[in-house]
Amino acid sequence: MYLPKPKTLADTGLPKELLLRLILRHLQEEGSLSLPALSDKLCLRGSVFEPLLQELKTLQQIEVRSSGRAGDMIRYALTAKGQADAQELSTRDGYIGPAPVPLAAYNQLVESQALGKGSISRPQLAAALSDMVISPELIEILGPALNSRRPLMIYGHAGTGKSFLCRRFNRIFDEQIYLPHAIAVQNTIIPLYDPLYHCHIPTPEDDDIDSRYLSCKRPLVMVGGELRLDMLEVQFDGQSRQYSAPLQMKANNGVFLIDDLGRQDFKAERLFNRWIVPMEERRDFLSLSNGLHFDIPFEQILVFSTNLDPIKIADEAFLRRLGYKIELGAMAPDSYKKVWLMNLDNYQLIADESLFDFMVNELHDKNSKPLMACYPRDVLGIARDIIDFNDQSHEPLSKAILHQAWNMYCVH
Repeated sequence: MYLPKPKTLADTGLPKELLLRLILRHLQEEGSLSLPALSDKLCLRGSVFEPLLQELKTLQQIEVRSSGRAGDMIRYALTAKGQADAQELSTRDGYIGPAPVPLAAYNQLVESQALGKGSISRPQLAAALSDMVISPELIEILGPALNSRRPLMIYGHAGTGKSFLCRRFNRIFDEQIYLPHAIAVQNTIIPLYDPLYHCHIPTPEDDDIDSRYLSCKRPLVMVGGELRLDMLEVQFDGQSRQYSAPLQMKANNGVFLIDDLGRQDFKAERLFNRWIVPMEERRDFLSLSNGLHFDIPFEQILVFSTNLDPIKIADEAFLRRLGYKIELGAMAPDSYKKVWLMNLDNYQLIADESLFDFMVNELHDKNSKPLMACYPRDVLGIARDIIDFNDQSHEPLSKAILHQAWNMYCVH
């Protein structure tokens, strides 16, 4: 994808007033800046905003400062009038950062980077899930589900590996996308890039593209019981005086996982009602605190994960709108053994073959515990802790320690 560097103010697609305001805020923050330094701050060529500096000088908001030494760069700083104007601006808008891209450019970018139907192959899916023990039957279901780009629900008892599986979905799409630092909705700036969800991968091409964009991996936005409905709307922080993008906007061109569905502080029905229009129209409708409404693409794989009965938390009308419902259950003994061996290796434990039979026949069967993927990981982790505490690192795992770890893990 080619995103050429703007050469003129018109090329940026931004209102002049927005850039004037941003220049004042940067100078207020830094005290004084040279043209190259201000260019780095704004992620724009100096030739784009140099005429704006002349305008700010005419308005007596900035002045030129020079050390008087030969070879020193000219620096720009605020005048007393500029300081007062910048202070007044900061009470309304606290954003300081790279220049944004206009909403229309963002929408076009998201649509051009949308995951296409049929873009996932069997080898891709197998490679992305290679660190999991996963049945061929599940691969047969997951492939078409993810290829469809339709929302899906993954459900099953706790410990079946739902979250572990979902966290690997964005590995499947082994490609980079471009993401703006921020977007402008008319004169309002909304920061978008979030290092919590967006992994910046510098590429040689970055030197040739518009610096307002970053090359990133496709995002995985994961949220659980802490989800609030206001996280799905544009929010304004009165203290920092900055807007923040909703979670689904940060998840565009990637995966949005809502984990532990039904464990939030609101009824799942309210969440479903919020998603009906975006799921059907692939567009989301948002608004700012000043009442301005706008829409963005809803281009992501939306995944719901729950250990509750889907029928009890969603009505049939909503479940029909979900493309796929995938249940994860107990593992077959041979798959469970693979998980056991994998975790023995992860924890660097030495164990006799008979210990696996003891785990299944004595601990699982006699306690009526199904063969869930979480047990080897968690029980062997506790066993590792016991061994380390007793300074027995070079000794093999025993039935006594395994039984002790089981009793410490399970609630009887």
